[in-house]
Amino acid sequence: MKFRVIFLSKRHIYFLLLLLLIIFLSIIFISSRSSSPSFNTISSSRKIKADLNGDGNNDILYIVRNGNNYLIKATIDSKTFNLSTSKNSPVIQSYSPYWPLRITLMDISRNKVPEIFIQGSVENKSVQRIFMYNGTDFKNIMSNSSNILGFMDCKNNKTPKIISGNLGKNSIYLSNYIFLNNKLKNYNYEYNSTFMGQDTIYSFVKLVEGLPESEPYKPKDIFSPNISKENLALIGNLTGENNSYLFQDGFFMENNYDKDGNVSEISWFLNFKGISRADKNMIKNYTLNLILTRDNSSTKNYLFKITSMYRSR
Repeated sequence: MKFRVIFLSKRHIYFLLLLLLIIFLSIIFISSRSSSPSFNTISSSRKIKADLNGDGNNDILYIVRNGNNYLIKATIDSKTFNLSTSKNSPVIQSYSPYWPLRITLMDISRNKVPEIFIQGSVENKSVQRIFMYNGTDFKNIMSNSSNILGFMDCKNNKTPKIISGNLGKNSIYLSNYIFLNNKLKNYNYEYNSTFMGQDTIYSFVKLVEGLPESEPYKPKDIFSPNISKENLALIGNLTGENNSYLFQDGFFMENNYDKDGNVSEISWFLNFKGISRADKNMIKNYTLNLILTRDNSSTKNYLFKITSMYRSR
């Protein structure tokens, strides 16, 4: 048997390496897209186009305002599904002019089919709902009254986690879940007060709720020294609107990691109800978007500091 020996020039070797690099980056890009979230903040009826069953084609998620309530329907291949809660109620959320409905589509199960995460309120109390398409219908796999929803390990090769909890009077309390056998399973996770920047977020919420009296005493340790004056002016702008602020709900997820795989940047979205001090019948929603960046010089508290903040319009 004769063997043929193929000699490659440097030019061909470079070309081959470049081709392999492009293939590798394409795989990473496609994988990251499968778990990238789709955020939708909703204040009236609308429809969202998305692939809801993993066949590569766009389906439609309808959010229908029916009086003072929201109903949600999904159309897949001309078949319509009504999303209902675990108690068989078609009401997903109450309509509120100052508490918008937030819908997030994300493939936490990594089966190419996104789960539907819903945050909002019913009778002025926070609610969270999670729906999963099982091939024949949408199943409500969680409904609770928590006011914080977050995601962890969704952009790496670890098992994605769902974080659900409450921001209370004295602290933030979180529970952790993973998908296992098409179900949500709670698991124990040891974390400290700096986990996903929760101590920073708690202090920031209390600062906003305490305005205007709290402005001169705002905790400087929660802000990055690199934050711009324009960003810091948000606190003064909130004070100038002469409102009382009340936290409603929050949402977070990681943006970036460092070379060791640790979370280095987190996005937080915080909803507040603003009640005019001049006229208590004037109530508006204030959604504040915060970017928190890891500060490795912090040894105990406020490991993640606010580097950017602005109000959504």
